[in-house]
Amino acid sequence: MTEQTAPNRAIPFLAAFNDIEAFLRDLLSAKKSDNFRWMVDQAVRRHLISEDHAGDLKEFAELRNAISHGRYTEDMRPIAEPLPETVADIVRIRDILRDPPTALGVLGHHEVRTVAPADDIREALRVIRSTTISQLPIYDNGKCTGILTTNTIARWVAADLDDNDHLDARSVAEVLDWAEDNDRAVFLARDVLAQEAIDALTTPRKDGSMPRAAIITEHGRKDQRPIRVIGGSDIALLMEAVDS
Repeated sequence: MTEQTAPNRAIPFLAAFNDIEAFLRDLLSAKKSDNFRWMVDQAVRRHLISEDHAGDLKEFAELRNAISHGRYTEDMRPIAEPLPETVADIVRIRDILRDPPTALGVLGHHEVRTVAPADDIREALRVIRSTTISQLPIYDNGKCTGILTTNTIARWVAADLDDNDHLDARSVAEVLDWAEDNDRAVFLARDVLAQEAIDALTTPRKDGSMPRAAIITEHGRKDQRPIRVIGGSDIALLMEAVDS
């Protein structure tokens, strides 16, 4: 009985690498002089892959060069043969690039509750108490003007109870006096990719602050009906989708 030869893992690795390189070159209309590292950086800027995946791909490029130009054994196996987990990683990144998950595809739809500046704050409190919602988009004359967060409400309660035994504010607008600069939302389109939503929620502004939520509308405009609100608690699920 002859001993079974182990599969040559360089073959699926190189196939996946070549698929990625061809896909990026076509997507970016890249010139022949544009190298692989440049294309990977462009993919990050377009929110197609994460910084972590970009780092992996750049390391894979070094391995590709070692396989293509390095030494081979007598049975034509490269000395720099990739590990099984390396092959699995590059295949997974290739599949994400080819068919990137959308934020809505990962998270699904849910009912979005909104408030207006003139609304009684007790209505907003009832919504928060009876649901898992922690951010309420504020719409005034059909346009989103901000978000009411549980953090803002907590600051209002703490400040009001310091001065009185009861809460003075009656409207949403009054409570917003306790909002901070980062109690804000970013707006994303219905077809936003999961990676783009992650980047939008985790990229700080120049002052170091990050948004509390992302509001998905049809085309990512403030004057459109909210389809879904993405909060910090959704990031883990989005990251799982782009890393799986």
